[in-house]
Amino acid sequence: MLILQSGQGPLVSIVICNYNYARLIRCAVCSALAQTYKNIEIIVVDDGSTDSSRAAIDEFVLTGAVKAIYQNNEGQYSAYNAGFAASSGDIVMFLDADDIYLPDAARMVVAAMNAGTAKAHFRLSFIGPQGEERDGHTPRELSSGAVGHLLATRGLLYSSAPGSGNAYAREALTDLFPLPVTEDKHGADFFTVYGSCLKGMVVAVDSVLGHYRLHRSRSEEKASLVFGNAAKLGNERERLKARISLFRLHIKRRLGIDLPERLVSFSTQKQEFVVEALRETRYVRRLVIGQAQAAPLWYALKNSPDFSVLFKSCLVIWAVLVVVLPRALALPLARYVSNAASREGLKLDGAHFP
Repeated sequence: MLILQSGQGPLVSIVICNYNYARLIRCAVCSALAQTYKNIEIIVVDDGSTDSSRAAIDEFVLTGAVKAIYQNNEGQYSAYNAGFAASSGDIVMFLDADDIYLPDAARMVVAAMNAGTAKAHFRLSFIGPQGEERDGHTPRELSSGAVGHLLATRGLLYSSAPGSGNAYAREALTDLFPLPVTEDKHGADFFTVYGSCLKGMVVAVDSVLGHYRLHRSRSEEKASLVFGNAAKLGNERERLKARISLFRLHIKRRLGIDLPERLVSFSTQKQEFVVEALRETRYVRRLVIGQAQAAPLWYALKNSPDFSVLFKSCLVIWAVLVVVLPRALALPLARYVSNAASREGLKLDGAHFP
């Protein structure tokens, strides 16, 4: 899968997508420039920012360090399309403008990818709004191997790093692009993360190679049942449903693959489970909702290739307790598993939840 187009090792394209992150874009670009692996190109796509982002980006453009693309605000899908079209790397990495790469990220990705690899992914540790270190990282589990088969036959969405924690063989993305531009301006990485695995093997680099920035305060994060900055947009369940529907259609059109109608992952199902169950304050009603939500949660958990039988058993017990315990006890237990960023300062020896 990895086809080299350069004579000094594979060329790595780092595409940085930015919207109104003038105060953060310099850190993202500098982290790309600081890579110990030097055969890279850096492309910054500014998606119609209305702050001073352009001035910050132009500082790097004037030195010749990066190529910049300025476009109207059309969302992340459009920014991915523009960045990929402008890139020429054998390996392509999409870095969110609020995230940061560690210096060895590109080098370790290049070392991990081979002729059969469609994608390599790695962990990202948490930092706060001002770049301060936070406890924890994402994800806890990194799937590897022929996970595309599980997606195509069982509808299982494998355990993946978020957008910035992925590196793709160019040939794994060529048939996926351009991505469809939607009204929902977020979620382009869903298409690259899960579409790429249908084109080859996924490799896990068992290291933290970047930082994922959390924009909520520590207290807000500890109180949230849902992980991820996109969660603040709201209506995540309906947005994910629409995204999956469009993804299935896109894969059918571009790759000729009919994916199962139901696509599930434990990561998404656990969040939907706790949100639906615990938004209900009436105990009996919570039991009814919890029972209804248990089926898709169990399907995703049972078929997950990343968890041992013992760990799956522990998660079944967790789900039961979230439903049957009094709300005051169920909430912190639900958060601990469903939102990795809420665990700061909490220690539970031997437990490593995804």
